[in-house]
Amino acid sequence: HDMGVIAETCDRVAVMYAGRIAEIGPVRDVINRPAHPYSTGLMRCIPDIHRQVHARLLQIPGAMPRLNAIPAGCAYHPRCDRQWARCASERPGLMAAGSTRAACWLHAQDGKAGAGGA
Repeated sequence: HDMGVIAETCDRVAVMYAGRIAEIGPVRDVINRPAHPYSTGLMRCIPDIHRQVHARLLQIPGAMPRLNAIPAGCAYHPRCDRQWARCASERPGLMAAGSTRAACWLHAQDGKAGAGGA
């Protein structure tokens, strides 16, 4: 997860979670405007040189699922702070999310997307 190296050497990046692409797109857009909640979580975990010396690093709550026990629906939903009922039951495909594509129901165009909550 060395985003500095990725930003310097790549034009496009794919963020993966539990063996699946969560988001893909131009590296600058994924870093600066992440569309998938996991991508957002990763960006929040990057150390900030302006943070106080003894401040705790941010982390994504919960744990990765075992690859032989990936949950139904979106694999990230048990850890997601923006999940809703559909996330637990239906696996999202990659959907247009600005200049990137994200596997997240928040970007659904079928009228069934939600802004969070079950």
